[in-house]
Amino acid sequence: MNLSKPLRMVSRLLYSLFLQGRLHLQRQQCLAFVSHSDVRQTGIDPIFVINLDRQPDRWTAIYRELGHIMDAAGNPLSERAIRYSACDALTNPDELFGTADITPYYTLGDQLFVEPQPDAVPDAFDLERPIRMSDAEVAIARSHIDIWKTIATSDASYTLVLEDDVWFGHDFGQLVDQAWSEMKVANCARPAFDMLYLSYQEVRHGAPKEFVSKTVFRPERGLWYLSGYVLSKKGALLLLELLPCRGPVDLWINHMFREMDVRALRRSVISQRLDLSSTNSYSILPTLSRIGIIDGGNTALFQRRPTCSPVFAFGASGFRMSSLAMALLMLGYRCCSNFDRIPECELDSLLNGRTDRVFDAYVNIESLVPHASVVLHSVCCLNGCWRE
Repeated sequence: MNLSKPLRMVSRLLYSLFLQGRLHLQRQQCLAFVSHSDVRQTGIDPIFVINLDRQPDRWTAIYRELGHIMDAAGNPLSERAIRYSACDALTNPDELFGTADITPYYTLGDQLFVEPQPDAVPDAFDLERPIRMSDAEVAIARSHIDIWKTIATSDASYTLVLEDDVWFGHDFGQLVDQAWSEMKVANCARPAFDMLYLSYQEVRHGAPKEFVSKTVFRPERGLWYLSGYVLSKKGALLLLELLPCRGPVDLWINHMFREMDVRALRRSVISQRLDLSSTNSYSILPTLSRIGIIDGGNTALFQRRPTCSPVFAFGASGFRMSSLAMALLMLGYRCCSNFDRIPECELDSLLNGRTDRVFDAYVNIESLVPHASVVLHSVCCLNGCWRE
């Protein structure tokens, strides 16, 4: 789940120049990538890159990235890159459903298992109410699952899976080689993991983990992204046994950590590009907004208490008042909307200017219209939305 804010024009330009400038530096080498024909070595062989047919520029960019990293034999990693034509929710929506591999519903409880929110107190109804995956989330899950099926039937021991919007850190080769060496020592010459995260974002309050070596830890849960990971053949077989995927694939896989041997580098060495717009659509956002939280790398507006309240808004049918109510929720307001009346105790607190109210924003509450003159002196009205 990636909720990073898009860069502004100048920042985007500087960021793009930074990414391009890196490619003029000395190439790095990663010895963990070995030739499939070298039976004496155990390492990573093919690289699958998930790429939409309508975004060839991203394939060109990631191919260039891989060309700047050498394998154990001194050949660029781009030579072993295999483009996987991603399932496209926009151009092929009919291909999304009708498969037993994905159950397109999950719950807030599933989300909070991965990223607990200490300040949120959702009720049982919110926790268990089904949330339908977006078409984009289903397409992403299908793309990863199809690659797992390919890996499971291949003769490669380890495969790197990438999404096409990533770039590699300058110490990618050094850290991957160190981790690979530590795992070979611990597992008697052959790393025994099912899945190794090279790219991830920890949840805001930290992922519970156990360090198994200086460079590698075993997570219990709490890692977002599936933009760069090494999957073993036995790991691919196990993931297919654990299907169906229930919810967004990076969320669901956290629930499978207990069934798998999952490891991660001590820090992410593959990052998602900030100058590219995400094609994903996050189905969890309306639910997170309703309970006053949002996930991601940056502090959310939801966690900032509104400084101007109460807020009232009235509008005729078709005036997009429901959208306004959602916007107020996303700004951190406790909003009620489209009711005939509110409880007497709430109305009494409101009319007497007390702060012991349940809500601090009221959208299209019919019973408040007669009291407009009473509350105007203590209210912050939304320009253009107040109707008498």
